[in-house]
Amino acid sequence: MRQSALAFAALIALAGCASAPNNGWTAREGAMPYESARAACSEISYNIEVNFITCMAGRGWVKAKK
Repeated sequence: MRQSALAFAALIALAGCASAPNNGWTAREGAMPYESARAACSEISYNIEVNFITCMAGRGWVKAKK
């Protein structure tokens, strides 16, 4: 029983590492929730990437460099 619980815990820990959270955006201290920032910036950026990146930065999110 204990061995299966440890295996399950390891699986959960690895699952968290497998996906890229927030599509490559990194939160700074005090950032608003990612989904809220993304939704707000999508509405006001007029599909212009630099506007979206600037908007997200204003809400505490930084895009990872490629």
